[in-house]
Order: sequence, then structure tokens, then C-alpha cells
Amino acid sequence: MKQEEKIIEIFKNPICDNCAGRSLADLLSGFDNSERGKVLRMYIAFLLDSGEKLDVDLTNFHDIKFRNIKIDIKKPEKCKVCKNFFGGKIDDLAESVVKKLDVIEFDTFLVGSVPSNEMLNEEERLQEVAGIEFSEPIKSEINRELGKRIENLTSKKFNLKNPDVTIIVDLDTDTTRLQVKSLYIYGKYQKLARGIPQTKWVCGKCKGKGCTFCKGEGKLYETSIQEIIENPILKVAGSKKSSFHGSGREDIDARNLGWRPFVIELVKPVKRKINLREIEKKINKSKKVKVNGLKFVAKDLVRKLKTDRIDKTYLVNAEFKNKIDRKLLKNLKNITKEAILQKTPTRVVHRRANKTRKRHVKKFSYKAVGSKRIQFKIMAESGLYIKELITGDEGRTQPNVSGLINNKVKKLSLDVIKIHSD
Repeated sequence: MKQEEKIIEIFKNPICDNCAGRSLADLLSGFDNSERGKVLRMYIAFLLDSGEKLDVDLTNFHDIKFRNIKIDIKKPEKCKVCKNFFGGKIDDLAESVVKKLDVIEFDTFLVGSVPSNEMLNEEERLQEVAGIEFSEPIKSEINRELGKRIENLTSKKFNLKNPDVTIIVDLDTDTTRLQVKSLYIYGKYQKLARGIPQTKWVCGKCKGKGCTFCKGEGKLYETSIQEIIENPILKVAGSKKSSFHGSGREDIDARNLGWRPFVIELVKPVKRKINLREIEKKINKSKKVKVNGLKFVAKDLVRKLKTDRIDKTYLVNAEFKNKIDRKLLKNLKNITKEAILQKTPTRVVHRRANKTRKRHVKKFSYKAVGSKRIQFKIMAESGLYIKELITGDEGRTQPNVSGLINNKVKKLSLDVIKIHSD
């Protein structure tokens, strides 16, 4: 079928300029589909006025003044394909979307759509006669044209790659959903108190609902580093929850006196422009956690944070069961001479893979601070369990301090004093 015959087929039923022009969207540049449709409509009108007998719906030419033919043309019905969506409904939809966006702070947006089943069925019938070689899907045009109107109404920018808000309009159910991009804030924290987990520990028995086991709290610890950091941020951003991404974590009973990098992800924030210096001051009123260097970052940093292997320096105070044999302390030099082989510690093997890890101690020093006490300063590779390096964990870590000096550990306390990150 020649292109002229296809164009005639397009106008066999009532059709708007957008839907007519969309059939040849990939021909000529510098036109939108509405303009292409007008050109095609005028072309058919020229043929009609020249006396050609065409099988078309004459209501498509209601507003055209013919010179040579005398016909009484009725007012057109709704477009067969879009039901006049592009002729007015799209403007109403744009205004309703903007009302929904009014409570959200954003700079960029993206539009996605679900055309109605009726639209898709009629478009398929049109493509059967007009072809798909040069056509554009109706979904693409809805997204673009709705995006233009939202841009004009809000002065915000349409962004395909990384929008602050994605607008999903479902024309089949007549609903609109907003997908708000998370806000990512980077910083470093110190943990100044023991007995605090890095993230919320939701009660496993009630899944956070509250039960007798967790005393109705829904969590196993009163607070966490995540909660101390998130509370003032969530309030300002209007977000209901966060995800906390740390560069590793210290044990609950360990302090972190170094500065550990983290990213806190705010889910569905209402506000994106936050004064981080003020937030930092509010967080630092806590006696348990301090932060510095808060700044906005991209999501990509989370992956880097999780995969970077960062050395750390620890200070360990250990008390042994028996009096220390100082002659055996010379054996401790073996700690840095060979790799440490560690099976997953018994205290975490229930939630981590049981495998043997090979790690190195890079620096190791100690001083006796009593007949049964030693203070250790240890710089080690990421992933080395320091407590087990001291205790031996019933032989699961080799070599270990307890074994080398033939003395079991009674108790110990651990502090991270430096995190060797850039």
C-alpha cells in the first residue's frame, strides 16, 4: 500500500491531529505530532476539494473551508483512538498532577504512563492500516506532552536519567502515583558509648509490632546509631523512614573513636533542600554519637561504601585468667609474620556463612598494664575479627594471642580508634 493510501486510511474514522500525526512521527523533523496531523488533514482536504472521491470520515474536516465542493459537515465526534485525550483531557490531568506535586520539594521529574486498554486497542487497529514503520507509540507521546505541560506549570525540568520525582499516570484506572527519589546524605560518625547497635534491631518474634519479649518496643535495643542520626533529619525532610549504609560496623559493645563513613538514605522525602550544618548540630547534642562532614551524595556512593575494604586500628584492653608469663610475650611477634586464618566466629556463625577467612595484621604493639592485663594496639585488614584474634575462639582463629601466651581471656573491651579511609 502506498503512503497516500495509508494516509487516507488514517482518516476513515474520526481522529485528532496528535493521533494522525503520530502515525508518521518519524518523518520530517521540526514538527510535533499535532502539526504533522494538521498537515495530513489539509492534504486530504486538498484532494477532496479537487474532486477526488475518498472513503474518509468527513467530520474530520468540519473546520475547513472548501472552495469547490459543497457539503454539510457535522461537528466531529471524539477521536477514535485517544477519545480526545490530547484535545483537552491532558490539560486537566496536568493540573491535577501539579496539585499532587505541590507538597513535594523537587527540581526534576519524569513522566510514565499506562494508556487505557481502549486506547491501545484502537492504536493497534490504526497501525494495521497505517503501518508501524514511521509511527510512535501513544505511550511515548502521552509522556512527552504531559511532561511539557507540567514543565510549563511548575518551571521544573523533565529529566530522563535521574529525576527527583517520577509521575506514573494510569489512564485505565484514572489514578496517579508519585515515586519520590531517595535522598542520600554522606557523613562520618563516632560512637562514644557501648551497648548501641549501628542499625535498628527489630524484634524477630513480633517483627516490630511489639510483644512481651521486646516489652512492647518492637526492637531489641533502646536506640541505635541510625536512630540518633535519622531522627532530626526525618523530621526536617518529612520522610517516614531511612536506610543506613555504613562502611562496616563495630560490635555493639565496642566504641568507635575513629570516624566511620556512612550514607543515610531518606525514603520518600517531602523536602530535599535541608540545612545539613544545622542537622549536624542537632545530632551532636547526643552524648552517644557524633557526626561530621554531612553532604548530599548520589546513590552510587552506597555501593562503593559497601565494597571498599578499609584498614582499621583498634585499642584492646584484655584481662587474662592467670598471671601473664612475660617470657611468652615474645611469641606475639608471630601475629604480624603470617596470615591469620579465621573461621566465622561462633558468636555470628548463626547469621553468616561458615567459612575460613585469610587476613593480615599490619601493625601490632602491646604493653602490660598489670599482672593479668595487657593493652593491645592493632592495625588490621578489613574483615579481621579482633576479639577472636585475642581470644582464639576455641581454636577457630589461628594464630591468636591467647594461644601464643598460653593464657585464656577473662574479659576484654575494644575501641576502634582509627578508620583508614580517604
